[in-house]
Amino acid sequence: MTHTLSANAKSELGKLLVDTPELIDLLALLPKEQLQSYPTLQKELISKHPNVRLYKRALKEGYFSKEEFRDRVFARLDMFAYELATTMNTDYLMERISLLVGDEIDRIDELSLQEMGTDVIHRILGDLSQQVFKHTEPKGDHPFLAERGRIDHGFWRHADRAFDAFLDGYTTQAALDAWCQLNLHTRCPQSFIRWLKVHGDPRELAEWREYAKG
Repeated sequence: MTHTLSANAKSELGKLLVDTPELIDLLALLPKEQLQSYPTLQKELISKHPNVRLYKRALKEGYFSKEEFRDRVFARLDMFAYELATTMNTDYLMERISLLVGDEIDRIDELSLQEMGTDVIHRILGDLSQQVFKHTEPKGDHPFLAERGRIDHGFWRHADRAFDAFLDGYTTQAALDAWCQLNLHTRCPQSFIRWLKVHGDPRELAEWREYAKG
């Protein structure tokens, strides 16, 4: 299938192809699986990148160790995880921990993964993954905030009910569309199931709550 670009897009592509260093930096940041057909290119994009060379030289000269570098990376991830977690509904996690420790708050520091429960840990990690998308996607990516095109307010103002129906078993486009026609008197957008898999419950989105008030 031929992919036709607009004039502006072609102009930007041309500038990128001419600016070789910028193109190389961009390619180096691609997920490895996207360059698996070009193993030599993939290898050199990483090994010959100036920052990678600086990193290896720092290791060699003892400026820091691999362990120190790793610990600094995960310390940063810890901060991201905490910031994201504070925006989530984590009542289920607090209830689980309160069942285990009661009023002995110091016991929390000693809990094992098994005590917290693998199902609870799996859920919190999954919720964090969803929050990453919620906090990095522009607001315009929410269909109900789109500045162009027709917005089906009859659906989106009741997206919470459609979400509940999805949880109740209406998990295919056809089934959810039939439910929406019967209960919301409108059609279910083709993109809704994909949207909810990224964003989850609309009621947990400040943007949707503000929108639904109108």
